[in-house]
Amino acid sequence: MECNTPCCFVHHPKFNEELEVFVTKHTSGATAEETFKNIERLLVKQFYMKIISITPKHIGIAQGFSGFTVYWLHLIIPNSNLSRTQMPKAYFYMSDSHITFLCLDSHIQNYRDSKLRQVAQKRLEEMIDVLKTHNRS
Repeated sequence: MECNTPCCFVHHPKFNEELEVFVTKHTSGATAEETFKNIERLLVKQFYMKIISITPKHIGIAQGFSGFTVYWLHLIIPNSNLSRTQMPKAYFYMSDSHITFLCLDSHIQNYRDSKLRQVAQKRLEEMIDVLKTHNRS
């Protein structure tokens, strides 16, 4: 967990596993860690530096999360040779000081958005308690 940016990235452990599996299966040479770093850099630019680098086609506010600020994001995975529609969709929670990725899935795996939102809701509930006790270093 790095807390040396304007926000701290604390991801649900299952999201880490999902990204690792996806990157390993669908890329040549990229790692999940590199992918995390790229995504984190983009989000810091987007939200904290106000350098808009992600278009509304690729990011938006998710509905149905009871007052929590949850976004969906179509991830860009380098060296994957996947089309834009095959890239995974991820959900992340954003608070003043944290960005927390919750889950991801891809059309390659025939995901259903309603099911992915349910997974995101469940994991958000789990992470809220973790974030209450997480202090920035």
